[in-house]
Amino acid sequence: MPRPIGQVLLAAAALAACGGGAARRGRTVVYASGADLQSVNPLVTVHPLAKQVERYVLLTTLARYDSTLAPRPYLARQWTWSPDRQMVVLRLQAGVHWHDGVATSARDVAWTLNAARDPATGYPRLNDLADVVFVNDRDDSTVVIRFARPQRDIPDVLTDLAILPGYLLDSVPHAALRQAAWNAHPVGNGPFRFVSHESNRRWVFAANPDFPQALGGPPLLERLIIVVVDEPTTKLAALAAGEIDFAGIQPAHAAFVRRRPDLAVLD
Repeated sequence: MPRPIGQVLLAAAALAACGGGAARRGRTVVYASGADLQSVNPLVTVHPLAKQVERYVLLTTLARYDSTLAPRPYLARQWTWSPDRQMVVLRLQAGVHWHDGVATSARDVAWTLNAARDPATGYPRLNDLADVVFVNDRDDSTVVIRFARPQRDIPDVLTDLAILPGYLLDSVPHAALRQAAWNAHPVGNGPFRFVSHESNRRWVFAANPDFPQALGGPPLLERLIIVVVDEPTTKLAALAAGEIDFAGIQPAHAAFVRRRPDLAVLD
């Protein structure tokens, strides 16, 4: 399981700030994955690293867990429950734009959740939305979700499912979302924008200078590159040579890394 890329980005930002390898390359961080991400469409992907890229790099989620595993507002700046806990009203953070300049709206949220609820889409966590009976965009910044039974808190799936630009995907039948043109040239609203993808070789993302301060502000890093290196010893050699900055390694290789003053194991 790859280390959560949100934590990797924090570590990389600190490394860049103190003049490490990332700083030498103009604050570009290279992360090695054992396999291609295949897709960064959260409605269809199951690749663990791809899901992290969706949540922390390219897109945003409605909520995030804090250090105590309590859901906290993110793209949804606040939520209000009905007295019976069967309806929640989400109010979105203002000033969050897709990378083509269009404002993120409640319509995008409603479209994403309703697409996820449709069995034709093939969303891997469809069963986690079984209690959701209605999703509607009340206005540009307000989403209403109704449930079949009372809820204790924001469902876990809302911290996992990144929101997609409904205005770019609503013409695609849900059953065809796995082949949508967006998958090859994704437009996000997260801290990094998509630059390029070479199948089975690399994904390149560049910092979004307009990412709002309310969600963390623009990244300190300029570029994130995810390269595909499937052979463990090749990955280790690339780490030792300074060709990559972060990688999941075999437990047997940890002692070698710890002996290197220029490398570190993030436990």
